[in-house]
Amino acid sequence: MAKGNQSKTFIGEALLQIFPGSFIDADRKTVRIPTTCEGEPLEIKISMTCAKDLVGGAPAFAENVSATAEPQNRAMTDEEIAEVRDLIARMGL
Repeated sequence: MAKGNQSKTFIGEALLQIFPGSFIDADRKTVRIPTTCEGEPLEIKISMTCAKDLVGGAPAFAENVSATAEPQNRAMTDEEIAEVRDLIARMGL
C-alpha cells in the first residue's frame, strides 16, 4: 500500500463533503472540484501525494491514521460545513 494512502482517502472524503459535485478521479490521487469563473465552468484539480518531508512539523490535528486503524465516522457537522461554505463565499470561490 502506498505511503499515506489512508490519510489521502480521509482528506479526499472530507473534500467531497465540503464541495458539492466534487469527485475523486479514477487514479484515486486527484480531487476535482467543479466551479465557475465569470460564468464559465471549470474544475479545480487538487493532487494528493504524501510529502517525503514535513515542512511545517507535526500536523495540528495529529490524527493517527494507520493501516490497522478501524474506520470511524468522520463526517463533518452541519456547522462545520456551513463555516467552510461561508469561508469559500468570502474568498469569492
